[in-house]
Order: sequence, then structure tokens, then C-alpha cells
Amino acid sequence: MADVTLESTVGVVTLPNLRFIGGPPSWPVSSSKQVEEAVMSDGSKRFAFFQVKREWGIALGYLSKTQLDAMILLNSYNEVLKFVNNNEDGIEYNVVISSFSYEPERMDIRQMERYKVEMTLREA
Repeated sequence: MADVTLESTVGVVTLPNLRFIGGPPSWPVSSSKQVEEAVMSDGSKRFAFFQVKREWGIALGYLSKTQLDAMILLNSYNEVLKFVNNNEDGIEYNVVISSFSYEPERMDIRQMERYKVEMTLREA
């Protein structure tokens, strides 16, 4: 599996390889186009189109406490990050982390300390 990286001013973080129990998590990509509509005095409509912005839903499972701490630290940086997914297109995108959550995984096994992280990256 190719590397997926997020780069900040501090350095490059390679996201952990996908590991999971059960079905594999998905990394959906969505895009939204900003369109503004105005009605002119004669009743005609005019449209203004802006750049398409992408969003990536990232789900990482079965992370160790150390990997979780690295993801929490990355989320704490309030800056634009460079995102490269070499599994798809290998293009560098400027992104921000717009949502971030984590939770323990496999609580039925004591001292396992595995976690699941979900975050949304939005193109800046």
C-alpha cells in the first residue's frame, strides 16, 4: 500500500496503513461547487461559478496509543497542511482538518489499547 502523507510546517506525517477488524473503512471523496445566483432587474438570472473544493473522509482503525497521539498532535496544528494520497492520484492538495474524532476500539480485550480515528480534510 502506498503512503498517504500530511505535511505541516513541523514535518511530514505518514498516515498509518489501513488496519481493521471486520469490513474495511472507506475514504469517501466529495466535492462541492460554490455557485451564486443573482436575478437582474429585467428578471434574467446570472450565475457566478467558483472553484470546486474537495473533501476527504479519512477513517483509520486499529491504531496504537502512540499513533493516536500523533494524530491528535497533527489535529492540534492550526494551519494549512499538504495532503498527498499516493494510492489514488499522488497530487498534493492544500487542506485543513475540518473535523476530528477518535474512540477506543475493541474494548472487549483488556490492555489492547487500540483506537479508531475519523477526520475530514477540506481543500483550502
